[in-house]
Amino acid sequence: MKVSVAALFLLILTITSVVHSQPKIPESVNTPPNCCLKYHEKVLPRKLVVGYRQALNCHLPAIVFITKRKREVCTDPNNDWVQEYVKDPRLHPRHSRRRGLFFPLLPTSLSPAQQ
Repeated sequence: MKVSVAALFLLILTITSVVHSQPKIPESVNTPPNCCLKYHEKVLPRKLVVGYRQALNCHLPAIVFITKRKREVCTDPNNDWVQEYVKDPRLHPRHSRRRGLFFPLLPTSLSPAQQ
């Protein structure tokens, strides 16, 4: 009787460890680490924003504003205030430091006076 209880205990322990060692969601289903999961709802004060980038190839398209404190804030590209900030020539498009998955929204071009 003691042997069968020990065998049953080992069987349950083995099954439990195998089940918990496998990922529940395949890696391909996970959101890339640089994508936004939700939008920041409030308007960011313009004086805090130093740059932006666009999240490409993500389920939730976003403009990611970079603040003076190097924080990244995900915003809805359809909001009027977001579009105004992106058009502001004082804001510089930035590349991601993490992977290079992000590209500037607006191409930089030289004016005729600068050429």
